[in-house]
Amino acid sequence: MKNTILLLVCIFFPKIVLGQTCLHKNLSKDFNFEIKVKKIKIPKEEIDSNAVKIIIYNKIANKKQEFNFGASYLFQKTFIDCKTVRSYSTGINKNAEIIDNDFGDIIVADFNFDNREDFAVKNDSGGNGGPTYNFYIQDKNKNFALDKFLTTQMAFFPSKFIAKNKRLVTYVHANAYQLSENVFEYNELSKKWKYKASRLVSP
Repeated sequence: MKNTILLLVCIFFPKIVLGQTCLHKNLSKDFNFEIKVKKIKIPKEEIDSNAVKIIIYNKIANKKQEFNFGASYLFQKTFIDCKTVRSYSTGINKNAEIIDNDFGDIIVADFNFDNREDFAVKNDSGGNGGPTYNFYIQDKNKNFALDKFLTTQMAFFPSKFIAKNKRLVTYVHANAYQLSENVFEYNELSKKWKYKASRLVSP
């Protein structure tokens, strides 16, 4: 709801707009991804926000999909450096160093273990826990949809993909000495996620 309100503010009350576009042709075997970001400042209301548009182009079929969302807090460099990306599908930056739990601005991976390319896009630069993401899942017709559970409940990008148990595992700073390990499990029959377990671990 918060991001929806921010997006509406950005569309209907823009004052100062700075735009940036990145086109990614090497993150997926089947799709090109274009990300357009408008950084919007409204001096009188003291609002500094971002309107993000993602356009997915099917490399074979002549069709595209669009998603829009508002992001209130993004570091200045977010979506500016078009190389800050990662793909577990094509291998682009797959082994790049992960700093402060930041896996990149857009990441292509298979989140629900169905052998289809899904993707995640940063929606907030976050605090000491790292950035949070919108997660989009591909269906059998090569269409994408926002996965609300992964986006709102998991939020952080998973550090581990456990295909055997269909589990995603995130690690987030819990305190100065420990990380919170959170396990999310996908049920292939019900097509639903479950928050499986959580514990504190040492880094």
